[in-house]
Amino acid sequence: MTAAASRGESLVAIIDIGSNTAKLCVYALKPGQWVRQVDELRSVVRLASGTGPDGELGEKAFERGIAALEQFSSYLRAVGVTQVRATATSAVRSASNGPAFLAAASERAGIELELLSGAEEAVYGAIAVANSFSQRDMLVLDLGGGSMQLSHIKDRQVKVAESWPLGIVVTTERFLKHDPPSAGELDALRIEVRRSVAPWLAKLKGRKQLPLIGMGGTIRNLANLDLRSRTDAPVDFMHGHTLRKAALTKLSKRLSGLTCGERAKLDALSSDRADIIAAGAVVVEEVVRAVGAKELIVSGNGLREGLLATYLLPETEPPLLDDVRGFSVNNLRAKVGRRWPPGRDPDHAAELALAIYDALPNDPRETAFERDLLATAARLHDVGRAIDFRDQHKHGHAIIMGEPLPGFSLREQSLIALQVRYQRSGKPSPNGLKRLLKVGDAERLNRLTGALRLALALDRSGTGRIARVTPRLEAGRLIVTPHFRPAALRLGVVSSPELVAAAGAKALLADAYGISVELAAPE
Repeated sequence: MTAAASRGESLVAIIDIGSNTAKLCVYALKPGQWVRQVDELRSVVRLASGTGPDGELGEKAFERGIAALEQFSSYLRAVGVTQVRATATSAVRSASNGPAFLAAASERAGIELELLSGAEEAVYGAIAVANSFSQRDMLVLDLGGGSMQLSHIKDRQVKVAESWPLGIVVTTERFLKHDPPSAGELDALRIEVRRSVAPWLAKLKGRKQLPLIGMGGTIRNLANLDLRSRTDAPVDFMHGHTLRKAALTKLSKRLSGLTCGERAKLDALSSDRADIIAAGAVVVEEVVRAVGAKELIVSGNGLREGLLATYLLPETEPPLLDDVRGFSVNNLRAKVGRRWPPGRDPDHAAELALAIYDALPNDPRETAFERDLLATAARLHDVGRAIDFRDQHKHGHAIIMGEPLPGFSLREQSLIALQVRYQRSGKPSPNGLKRLLKVGDAERLNRLTGALRLALALDRSGTGRIARVTPRLEAGRLIVTPHFRPAALRLGVVSSPELVAAAGAKALLADAYGISVELAAPE
């Protein structure tokens, strides 16, 4: 047994052979606690391209698919990953020689492919979204190479899901015959999308009020094109990015007006999607219009993460997280590892910060929102130490903004990262994240960072010597009484690092609220 296995950790490989691409993703995980992706292989297979008159996979497409699986199999043997789940979707599902492809995968590559139905594909994608966003009710759009799925999530459960043969490879070959496509071809594709989804959407009441979440490589590429069109793009990942309806319409018009060669030169677009992205943009635009949504929120997670959830939550059916935000925070802490001192309780600083915040004159309409941001920043304040102590605040900011923080919006993620950035000193500034914030967030950032800074000072040794604080507001004065643990009192606390640090950490909080901040005699 390996050391990792003895700790309950494992490696899992998820293979998804789709209509456009085949992917192998390898994850390290500990069930119920944490997961991180450690490697990925990708191959453009275009299984849905050149389908024969009887619906069979073309010979070249067939061989591209098997070659990709042989490569994946060789890799898995080399790295020793034995826990594998491999799935095939639309192209194999609808092909008359699909069974022959499954047999060849087994015989030639040694990979047993599981053929997912359209409904199963939609459900696994929806599970990935439910585990990546904090909304309880939403619509999910999954656009692949051979098919498109729509799912309705209500109270975090998948209620209904449907699949249509509207993937970008299929629709490109069926409708867009010219380069660039003609107006008539584009109109025919738009009509087909609207005709297909209308009956399903008609049965879905209140759909205009539901957030629309989109997944798949096409949607991520569209988001990347939108993001790179802005010179002040604050992040370089797609998860949580919002594609406005107007921006989507503009993108669709632009892409359909370019030739394939011109699209291939776009830096923000994967070159292997240059010939199919125009169809994808039209399909997404028409779904957004048919739903009545004003925007599309991009998910960086999809089918593979939905399949992975069965390993992460093996005793839960369906495999849905109880607390997306809580898992996200704990997962990030687990990924960066090291704590100082060892055994430090990340929740203790959060408890001190919230006690201080709760004693202050805050808008009751904002307290739940702000308390969550403050507590999360406190729990993540030291993740930067995994890189270096001296600039841990800067490293912490970079780590938090370096990848998606599932369950949090980009605005919330920014406010958390900025608190961590200014936890020690300095006047908080949005810097490059300003575009992600709203009016009033600069003042909010000052208030929250002030409370965080004082709380971290009161836990300066990281040992929880101050068990709790009792703050009280009296005539424009916040008086904070620290309550030391008995063992700390016996050793003497007059020159404790907590009180010394707190004396120098009051100014930002005082300035943010226009009050004085005082430390009472410790108890």
